[in-house]
Amino acid sequence: MELDPAEIRRHLDEARRAPTADAQGKTYEELVAYLFGLVPRANVRRNIIGPFKVEQIDVAVGHPRTDLHQLPHSFLIECKNWTRPVDSMTVGYFFNILANRNMELGILVAANGITSSDDDIKFAHALGMSAMPRGHRMIVITDADLLSLRTMDDFYDMLNDRFLMTMATGTIGMP
Repeated sequence: MELDPAEIRRHLDEARRAPTADAQGKTYEELVAYLFGLVPRANVRRNIIGPFKVEQIDVAVGHPRTDLHQLPHSFLIECKNWTRPVDSMTVGYFFNILANRNMELGILVAANGITSSDDDIKFAHALGMSAMPRGHRMIVITDADLLSLRTMDDFYDMLNDRFLMTMATGTIGMP
């Protein structure tokens, strides 16, 4: 199956119009699951609740190393369809989830990216720098990124490039 830019726009519009924050978030998660579900032979699971019922994983992905050749075989995705950028505390919370599961990669799909406040962005990148030696990395995808996608190759290139930039900068892979 091929990526459909109209389907991305439809999901984003539906998420914006949903009547509650929960419904907006679930629709946003559906979009992310749709995109990663297009990766050949990918296993995509949504809304996984831990045994203690205190953490929820929005989307988990396992895939063979094909077009996502730079990414680990499995990773977790946190979806934040917020009207404002995500703050560094949220970034830290997601890094904690990655650490608790010994996951190498987390993808934060944040509608408006992460904080643009000078101090808070420094905190977010510092979290990325301190997580990397422990084997945890994070990349960020925004709505603007999603709307720029035309083909699956665009999607693969974006993910592989963000992961490479995370490795090269030692911080968070962002647009």
